[in-house]
Amino acid sequence: MKSTRLTSIFYSSLIAFALTIGSLASTHSPVAQPLLAKVNIPFAFQTPTRTLPAGIYLIHRDSENVIRLEGPGSVGGYVVIYETDKPHADNRTVIVFNQYGDKYFLRQIWTPENNVAFGCPKSLAESVEAKNNQASTSKVNSVIVSTTEF
Repeated sequence: MKSTRLTSIFYSSLIAFALTIGSLASTHSPVAQPLLAKVNIPFAFQTPTRTLPAGIYLIHRDSENVIRLEGPGSVGGYVVIYETDKPHADNRTVIVFNQYGDKYFLRQIWTPENNVAFGCPKSLAESVEAKNNQASTSKVNSVIVSTTEF
């Protein structure tokens, strides 16, 4: 009886997962998504899910809570974002990174169109770096990269 119940829960979860993935896949449109920025990032950096190399990146807003990074060659990926307050007004798009030693983590994207910034959640790797950084009494640096001309 117990294994039948677990099997039922497993298959229900699997079906819910498949439906979620299907709905996300069906909402992606082949139409070009809004381009937030074109930026030359001179160092390798980490998103919450992967490390990306230095280079020129196109940053698109694919949905309310997702940005897409298109980098050199075929590198890139998706980043979940949330709205946060922008520290000050700026008439250009700015990309903010947290730096711990020689590691950079994508933190925020500021756009000139509105008074909010798009924040990126801290990854486990960044949390570990922040903790190690605190233990060594170093401080985190915020590194700002301005956009390039389109």
